[in-house]
Amino acid sequence: MNYQENCKISENREVEIYFDMAQQLYVDAADRCDEIYDIAEDLTHGFQFITESCILEDSRIIKILRYCTIPCLSQMKLGQLVGLRTTANYEHQKIQTRLQYSRLIKLAPGIANIISNNLDRNRFVWHNTDLDREQLQLARHYAKQWTCSLIGNQNSITAFRNWRKDLQENQIALAISQAGYIEVASRTTIRKITDLLPGQYSRECRVQGHNIQKADFAIRLKKSKKLMLLEAKAIGVRIDAFKRIKECRDKAQEWKNSFGENFVFGAVLAGFIPISEVESLISSGHIVFWEHGLEEISQFLSE
Repeated sequence: MNYQENCKISENREVEIYFDMAQQLYVDAADRCDEIYDIAEDLTHGFQFITESCILEDSRIIKILRYCTIPCLSQMKLGQLVGLRTTANYEHQKIQTRLQYSRLIKLAPGIANIISNNLDRNRFVWHNTDLDREQLQLARHYAKQWTCSLIGNQNSITAFRNWRKDLQENQIALAISQAGYIEVASRTTIRKITDLLPGQYSRECRVQGHNIQKADFAIRLKKSKKLMLLEAKAIGVRIDAFKRIKECRDKAQEWKNSFGENFVFGAVLAGFIPISEVESLISSGHIVFWEHGLEEISQFLSE
């Protein structure tokens, strides 16, 4: 197939992958919020009294509270405001140690104050409006759906990005293994070609060039004995491709300067890749594979 045909197949496949998986990740993330939202609503009396004692009772509600403000606050943003790197450790599970609890005692007043002062009052309409029982029940239902949807959207974006990266890299690893290559320890540092033996490969390596940079895969080719460094790029937004492919070309040049003629660079592409960027890799002497045609990696490595 020519570049244009491969690019089109790649785009269509990425759309299918995105909607199939991202929707499920959204549902999962929103569903996980259901119970902790109820706990937060109960402890704060319908988000009317957000106090330090509520947070000390169950710090997991911080996650819900972050999405009750205008604007919503990330873990790192709220953490920064109260003197932490992130609030993640207090959100994932109940406090387990006295040390954590003593730290939270100092943080809780600041967290409660920030949330209270920036609460989305329009979402929790019962704070300022007299509602009958049926209206209140309906208002609380939609406030919960609203909040859990915000969390589900944000969390699914992050989850999909991580899942998509793992999907691509696992498929590539399988294709390499099917060519008879043996995986060695991941995250090793490659300073010279002989750090891998012919027929071995490693994932997420640190590669010594002018600077140390990460390579998704380092492969020592069996027949030529050359070192192949392979980058995996699954790109969901076309405009991002220009930066990501430039990163590939820059890395390849630096590694070429370090390893000379005993080095081969390749990229496995997926998603939205402009034809011009594919051509830029090939014209620079690099090898392009497509995620929808990974049998070509196995064939190349077997030659």
